[in-house]
Amino acid sequence: MSRLLLPLLLLGTVLSAAEIQSYATRVDLSPDGTGRATTTLVIAGAANEAVEIPVGLKASGFLLASGPKGLGLEPHGAVVKVVLPPEPGVWTCSFTFTATGLFTPEAVAEGEKAKMPGSSRVVRAAFVHTYDDPIAAFSLEVVLPAGYRFQAIKEALPKPTKKEAEPRVRLGRTDGRQTALLRASALKQGDSTSMVLEAAPSSRSLLWLVAGLGIALLYLYMFRDTVQSRH
Repeated sequence: MSRLLLPLLLLGTVLSAAEIQSYATRVDLSPDGTGRATTTLVIAGAANEAVEIPVGLKASGFLLASGPKGLGLEPHGAVVKVVLPPEPGVWTCSFTFTATGLFTPEAVAEGEKAKMPGSSRVVRAAFVHTYDDPIAAFSLEVVLPAGYRFQAIKEALPKPTKKEAEPRVRLGRTDGRQTALLRASALKQGDSTSMVLEAAPSSRSLLWLVAGLGIALLYLYMFRDTVQSRH
């Protein structure tokens, strides 16, 4: 009897194992350091299966934004439990929350000198997969507040393998605001990924504008006789 029960138990475990096919989070940062985040999940699983989702960020105020009928969302601190609908399938859902701690001034210990200008900010994000269900594709996009730009990528882990064509962190732009996209694939329990970047106010463009106006005025002054003679 025990020989018959063991294969059945193993089969039940295999059938009930969920897969997080896609885990994508976007965080729109505000100058005060908070961020409005949206996470979109694509999960394949059994009927009524509960899937534990590590958030990876300091978060509060969870709300289910979209999902199929019968899907439930239960936040528990840094973990969100997603209860799948009463039939097996592949489901897409999204939830929103407020994130903190991603956009902060540089932490300088007493007696040490700062490594960045006082107006700069550190963008720091890390994710550790702490549960059994694998994550096929993971991404975390951070959108800077208007008026800021990325100065440098300080950390991007883990380092890309030879099979990965894209960098771990890719910089971009959306709606006139700079973005940093952290991506990883095939995350198993215990795997982690992270990025640390320096962001600074976009004052350089204003300085260039002032410098350009100064050069133009200087040109008009130096060649004022020539300009007047043409008229």
